[in-house]
Amino acid sequence: MAVRLWWVTLALAALLIVDGEVPVAAGKIVFSRMPICEHMAEPPDCPKTSNLVCGTDGVTYNNECHLCLTRIITKRDIQIVKDGRC
Repeated sequence: MAVRLWWVTLALAALLIVDGEVPVAAGKIVFSRMPICEHMAEPPDCPKTSNLVCGTDGVTYNNECHLCLTRIITKRDIQIVKDGRC
């Protein structure tokens, strides 16, 4: 019984030490969403309306269509980080 308790204590101590050494930068986690570009085989004629979106490339686009246009032209996987300016 004492040996088992010693192993459990040792395992918990090891977990705490490892957990303390793993840096967690919660402020740097970025969740993005895919723009709706599937129907766009050709570069679209985007509307002039302003509905700003921030791309994962750090660029603020006038609207989601302009982001899709850039995705098509550059063939880069640009997603939307948030609505509004970057």
